[in-house]
Amino acid sequence: MDGLSAIFHSLSLRARLVFAGGLCGPWVVDHNSEQAIWFHLVTKGCGWVHSPAWPEPLRLETGDLVLFLPHARKHYLSYSPSDVRPDLPGARTAHWPQGDSGMVCGLIEPGVAPLPVWRTLPAEIVVRQRQAGPILAQLIELITAESGSGRFGSFAVIERLCDGIFLLAVRHCIESGSVQGGVFGAMADARLEKALALIHQEPWRDWTLNGLCAQVGLSKTALIQKFDRHFQLPPMEYLTRWRMQIAADWLSESGMTVEKVASRCGYDSLSSFSRAFKRCLGTSPGRYRRSHSGAEYPLIPIPE
Repeated sequence: MDGLSAIFHSLSLRARLVFAGGLCGPWVVDHNSEQAIWFHLVTKGCGWVHSPAWPEPLRLETGDLVLFLPHARKHYLSYSPSDVRPDLPGARTAHWPQGDSGMVCGLIEPGVAPLPVWRTLPAEIVVRQRQAGPILAQLIELITAESGSGRFGSFAVIERLCDGIFLLAVRHCIESGSVQGGVFGAMADARLEKALALIHQEPWRDWTLNGLCAQVGLSKTALIQKFDRHFQLPPMEYLTRWRMQIAADWLSESGMTVEKVASRCGYDSLSSFSRAFKRCLGTSPGRYRRSHSGAEYPLIPIPE
């Protein structure tokens, strides 16, 4: 498994469709989130994005895709480039063939609390139809066709097709050179990408620096330098922070004990796990478990 696939697999990302259909007359869509990733695909006509990220409202046309990450500035979409009040009533919906415009809107939600790595990506990702590349373009075409089909199960089919949108958008960013730093920027380095794939795929494994170096074919000095350049962290500290991020999410699950989480994270010693957890999050795993319901994601700092 490659590094990008390992990261996405470990986060268990899943799309949740909110709207797929037509829009008529004056409409405003106000979708913002501090935890999930919003995506909007224009399947018919056009729309405008109003955001401080651009000096002028951004026109989206059929086949264009825009994603807003949790660190994006507050924004809204509307039928017009002119100043539209975002507190207007929601969009007037219609059957797709009757709508002046068509949209597919939804959330990408992580099954595991996401690291602050999202901040290494652009806060707003715009993929024009002409820039999408063959695979993403085909996916967009499938979603567009299904949204206008009116067939049984269309909503569920579109939702599952949307599972791949964010991954393909991130790959587009990496391949187009719009990501320079952090874990996604590191994917351009083949040896570092392999190390990250191993860490994210099997974080509970009893990794040692020597063992990791042997797997990726690098000396300890070379691997340490690569991690320092991209993350300002040693490899084993990166591994520990990734484990603790996963542990924090598991601890918020009902019925999960600290002992079970420590074991699942690869720790034979509960005291060693507790020390690592407290160092990363500033509190003990038991106290964290009692005070978190899972609705609040911790932010364990991995430098951008």
